[in-house]
Amino acid sequence: MSAPTQGKPKTLQDTIQDIENQIALLGSGPNTDKKKEDLAKLKELLNKARQEQAKVQLQTTAASSGAKPHLVKVPIPAINSSTAVTMATPSPVLPRPGGSGQNHSAGRISPEGSQVLSKRRLQDLVREIDPAEQLDDDVEELLLQVADDFIENVVTSSCQLAKHRKSNTLETKDVQMYLERNWNMYIPGFGTDDIRPYKKACTTEAHKQRMALIRKTLKK
Repeated sequence: MSAPTQGKPKTLQDTIQDIENQIALLGSGPNTDKKKEDLAKLKELLNKARQEQAKVQLQTTAASSGAKPHLVKVPIPAINSSTAVTMATPSPVLPRPGGSGQNHSAGRISPEGSQVLSKRRLQDLVREIDPAEQLDDDVEELLLQVADDFIENVVTSSCQLAKHRKSNTLETKDVQMYLERNWNMYIPGFGTDDIRPYKKACTTEAHKQRMALIRKTLKK
């Protein structure tokens, strides 16, 4: 019996999508303590993977295009057993879907690229909060990448849900299910017209103390 051929190591983005797909599939069905525990572990792992992805993207701005990728091990707990997936974090910046990949200069994304959020719009949002506030270039790039990654992750996971119900058409309910179960977001006016009860976020005692301290400071 011949040994199976070993495929290419997964990239960090592939692993993030795998985790999101596990979260989306695990979210269906009755809620149990085991499922809640698995979801919490997967979401924690997803946050760590995204943080690692952000670090790599910042490092690539100063790295040469011929640098070799380094391997990072991120454990992915499965529903019944936990496994470890080894993934490669490439140094060169990957082109975005829908773009030609030629709008990158020195590892940075051109503002003319096909981005969900432009640099000008991001600066306008910051000025609405504080007219004197300015963003560092690296922070600006990171926020733009986060916005694009969010849209990409929503579309990818929603397509997985549509495929799971054996449909070749992405519908509003697929996007709503992903946003509602993973981000507790419900956008009215789309899909069914049923009235959804408001789900108040759980407030911890530490959060209440922090808010009380902030209010006390503002009154001074």
